[in-house]
Amino acid sequence: MNKLKYIGITIAALILIGISFYGYMGGFQQVAVSRESFEQTEIYYSTHKGAYENIGASWEIFQKDWESIGIKDCDSLAIYLDSPDTEPAKLRSVLGCRLEGLSPEQKKQAAVKFKTFTIPKMNGLSASFPFKNFLSYFLAPTKVYPKFQEILIAESAETSVAIEIYGGSSDSVNTIGFFMPVGVSRDVFQSLEDAFR
Repeated sequence: MNKLKYIGITIAALILIGISFYGYMGGFQQVAVSRESFEQTEIYYSTHKGAYENIGASWEIFQKDWESIGIKDCDSLAIYLDSPDTEPAKLRSVLGCRLEGLSPEQKKQAAVKFKTFTIPKMNGLSASFPFKNFLSYFLAPTKVYPKFQEILIAESAETSVAIEIYGGSSDSVNTIGFFMPVGVSRDVFQSLEDAFR
């Protein structure tokens, strides 16, 4: 009887810890969606094709590449070209760093080593989610994208890509930003699709 009691207490404690951790990660937080403009941004980028859980390795390779030309920090973002229900092996992700803030020489070096792309000014849906640790990269999309989808369906609107904004690699990151352009042609991102061919 005592053994069952201890097992019950242990299970209850683990459940409580799990709920508390989920709350700490922002799991119970309501996502506020706003309509904002994404300003024109030029990036240099690398690509990742495959499941999102393997994207970390591609980021590490990308980081080593930009560090090899003397760039110390990356104001990072990612552009996701495919819907989440795409077969994992076929998912295409663009890993980017903003050119803004680099010296003229660094911009020149980046343009030689990497492909570049100019994200145009766009209107769309925007939201943010607290960043606590690497698990936030997996939890945040499950909270934000369903909210975006609700609005898109309600308004019979269409989007072309999803953009996540992470910020500087050497800075303390507090939030992950999310943006979905509305009414922007997929053709705008054709050169990014071509990078996977």
